[in-house]
Amino acid sequence: MSEQIRAFTAVLLQPELQQRISDCAGSLYKLPLDVKWVEKNNFHFTLKFFGPLSRGDIQKAVTQLKIIAEQEKPFYLQCGELTALPRSSHPRVICLSLKGEVDRLQLLWQRIENTLASAGFPKEKRNKFYPHITLGRFRSRGNWAVITKNAGPFPDNKILVNKIHMMASKLTPHGPIYSPLAAIPFSEES
Repeated sequence: MSEQIRAFTAVLLQPELQQRISDCAGSLYKLPLDVKWVEKNNFHFTLKFFGPLSRGDIQKAVTQLKIIAEQEKPFYLQCGELTALPRSSHPRVICLSLKGEVDRLQLLWQRIENTLASAGFPKEKRNKFYPHITLGRFRSRGNWAVITKNAGPFPDNKILVNKIHMMASKLTPHGPIYSPLAAIPFSEES
């Protein structure tokens, strides 16, 4: 049996922005919450989660992603509001929404879903794409009011989206370890 790699596609953030987000979330880290915080080096936003794939399937997906990327032009996003998923009355995930050219990101997500589905990769179960940067996950029920009361402003740096990454995720007792399998740049033509 071939080795399976837990894989996803993502837009990675610049290390400087990862640090700024972590600095801004510092007051949240000190709260008495049952939250597993995301390591700052793991801040990103996911476009598609595959789950376990063989190396052959990863290569097949990368080939499809290259076709998509050749037709994409770079665009910009920014960190938005602190938010909860699925909703603030029952938060499971603490995250930052995204703003800016979010319509372009939505179209990119749809193209990825449709193109990969036609190549034999199952579509994700969600019907709608909620672009976000995950900061932490509640291990037990969380109090959203405490979080919003203690949250400071988050950076509004521009995030250049000019490539997507195929990523490997190795689960460990201390949290996931992400490593890039392929960087797929967009067309640079304007």
